[in-house]
Amino acid sequence: MPDVNECQICGAPAPLITGQCDGVAGYRLLRDPWASKPSFLDGNLHFSCLSKSDRNGIFFDEFTRMLRAGHEEIDSLDGSPPPLTRMGLGMTEIFSGAECCVFQSGVADRWMVVKRNGPWFRLRLEDITELAGGITPQSSSDVVPYRLPVDLGSDVEELSFPSLLSILGVADRYEPDVVKYEAVDYYPPKLLLEYVARVPLRLPREAVDFLTEYIQNYSPVSYDDEA
Repeated sequence: MPDVNECQICGAPAPLITGQCDGVAGYRLLRDPWASKPSFLDGNLHFSCLSKSDRNGIFFDEFTRMLRAGHEEIDSLDGSPPPLTRMGLGMTEIFSGAECCVFQSGVADRWMVVKRNGPWFRLRLEDITELAGGITPQSSSDVVPYRLPVDLGSDVEELSFPSLLSILGVADRYEPDVVKYEAVDYYPPKLLLEYVARVPLRLPREAVDFLTEYIQNYSPVSYDDEA
C-alpha cells in the first residue's frame, strides 16, 4: 500500500506546503490516475510533479467533479455492485478561465482555485479581501504534522526548510526560498515532525482579476437564522 506521506506520483517524501504540495484523502474516492491498477487516490502530491504529469487533465476532471458534487454514487473499483457513496464538497463553479477555475462554498466563506494542470489553493474571505486591495495573501499559520521517512535525530528541529528538503532528497520539487518555515515539535517514536510554513498565495492572474471584481458585491455567509 502506498505511503500517504509520499508523493503519489514520484514516490518521494512530500511534506505539505500550501501551493507546493497538498494531499487528497482516500475517503474522497478519487480515482488514482497514476496507480498501476484501479485504486482510489490517498496521499500527498508534489504540485511540481502534478503540473508536469501527462495525466493531470484526468486528475483535474475527477477533482473538480468531487468539488461540485454532494452525495453521489460512483462505481466500485471493479465495477461490481453495490456502488459506493462519495461525499463531495458541494461547491459551485463561479469562474472558468483558460488557466484555472474558481469554486465557492455554499455554506461558508470559502473558495478553491484549481489550476487546469492540477494544483489548487484554498481561500478565505480575508484572502480575497487582500487580493482586492492589491495585496498578495499569505497562507495560514496552522501547525502541520508530517511523518518523516526516517529518524533525522533531535537536531531536525534546528534544520532550515531548504536543509530539510535536501536531506529528504526533494529540494528540486519545492520553492523553499518563498517559504517561512518554523519547526514546532518532533516526536521521535512516531517520526512525527510538526511545523508551521507560510507562503504567499500566488494565484493565476485571471483568478486574481475575477475575485477582485467578484468580492465587490459579495455578501458574507450569515449564520443568523433571522438574517
